[in-house]
Amino acid sequence: MTAVRLRVIVCGVTFGQVYLRGAAGLPEHFELVGILARGSAHARDCAARHGVPLYTGVDQLPPRGVDLACVVVRAGVVGGVGTELALALLARGIHVLQEHPLHHDEVTACLRAARETGCRYRINSFYPDVAPVVRFIDAARRALALREAVYLDAACSVHVLYPLVDMLGQALGALRPWSFALQPAGDHGGPFTCIGGRIGGVPLTLRVQNQLDPADPDNHTQLLHRIALGTTGGTLTLSDTHGHVLWHPRMHLERRDDGVLDLAAEDAAVALPVGSLLGPAETPTFGAVFRELWPRAIARALLRMHAAIGSDSGDAALNQYTLASCKAWQELGALLGPTRPLAAEAPRPLPAEALLADADGLPA
Repeated sequence: MTAVRLRVIVCGVTFGQVYLRGAAGLPEHFELVGILARGSAHARDCAARHGVPLYTGVDQLPPRGVDLACVVVRAGVVGGVGTELALALLARGIHVLQEHPLHHDEVTACLRAARETGCRYRINSFYPDVAPVVRFIDAARRALALREAVYLDAACSVHVLYPLVDMLGQALGALRPWSFALQPAGDHGGPFTCIGGRIGGVPLTLRVQNQLDPADPDNHTQLLHRIALGTTGGTLTLSDTHGHVLWHPRMHLERRDDGVLDLAAEDAAVALPVGSLLGPAETPTFGAVFRELWPRAIARALLRMHAAIGSDSGDAALNQYTLASCKAWQELGALLGPTRPLAAEAPRPLPAEALLADADGLPA
């Protein structure tokens, strides 16, 4: 059966470029019919390359000519007009997929507007759809179906804290109950602020790089996401948002009848490898991340939205989860406080080859 093609517009052409690529990769499901932006030279160029009109206001959109709008403009909680734009689109009967993050009250207003006009409204936290994160979430669910969670150790940049909350919620299957407390800062001078607590009832240690360069806000992150989920059977690790997913079973040594550890035992636990790679051994280049992994992540979100628009089932459970995600993110943000200003030179990325010893210098 051929899928119904939805007429889609993309609002915003910074990260919106990724949405444009994601939609272009799904021609059976979506027809790009326009770009909504402020009218910059970059926006005009994007519209020309995709062969679609450039609109600079919602009132310019053709009546009943758009089914879905991807709002990739900063929301009010981070000083943008994205939520105002989403509300104006919903008022015209257009379904909306909006890029994270949003304040709880903004989401409530959008959900109310969507209900009044019979539209679908969803937030896209994006990173849970990036391939390695998809792999981590799937493996976490499988592990927790077989063993109990013991702890979570996570780190991220403040830029992507909201997606981390969603990633943890999806991996655990729940966000509640949660509780967070700021850990003593000390005078170490490092880039991370530490928070302890629980999420989904699981003990959590969280480190956040709460720093921002006002002149270059999209750069200078030490990392995006790193997560370790400890269970009674082992630890599952996401080494990086775009990196490896690793499984390390817990080490267990049997004791002999005289109480001495049996280092010569040959049971099933001792035969396990100390670590296993779940997924491909090679990681992508940053260029491949931008050209391939990110558009594919957008495609996953768009396909879910397409299925929701064509379905009669409601979004009540998802909406409650989304509101909970926003509340948990806001509580974390309140503990972290304002981002610390950072004025740094552009980093010089170091290739792995620079860390390898000469073959002659390696131990036999």
